[in-house]
Amino acid sequence: MKKIFKSQIALALAGILAGTSAIAGTIVINGDTSDPAPKAAFQAVIDGFEAENPDVNVVYNLFDHEGYKAAIRNFLSADAPDISFWYAGNRMAPFVDAGLFAPIDDVWADQGLYSLMKTSAPGMTMDGKKWGIPYTYYNWGVYYRQDIFEDLGIAVPKTWDQFIAAGKTLNANGVYSNYNWYKISMDCWWCI
Repeated sequence: MKKIFKSQIALALAGILAGTSAIAGTIVINGDTSDPAPKAAFQAVIDGFEAENPDVNVVYNLFDHEGYKAAIRNFLSADAPDISFWYAGNRMAPFVDAGLFAPIDDVWADQGLYSLMKTSAPGMTMDGKKWGIPYTYYNWGVYYRQDIFEDLGIAVPKTWDQFIAAGKTLNANGVYSNYNWYKISMDCWWCI
């Protein structure tokens, strides 16, 4: 697992850095990957990049996760780094709409990411342009209230169709969740 994670980090960061290898000077990266494993993996990629590009110095600014959420709004408009780590989809939209992120379609094309990361591409796409490169993933859990399922006679879903049916039954009985992370379709039938 660590090897796969390091490979994903290396691919993502190397893809971005590759577009800057013809320059000399300093590249500033701001991120919140301060946990030990991703921090070490990114540092290894940066060290390798600097070894291959001795005229380039990479400044890697790490923030704690929660602090980064507030800091990014300030540093993007005041003293923007060359590379920022952020979320895909609707979380990146305000920064794209404000002109604070630049499209990187050229990096996707040059590094073959359109085929390598085909399934991740939609989350990085707005207005037909690519605005980032995925470098990590995590699983989302689906939690349910056993008492509500039992009261409504809903079996724990084991297939996608059963999952959709459970959501429709919940909605039909006035059961809604408190928040919506992602739209599953144009009409979010049951937001988890």
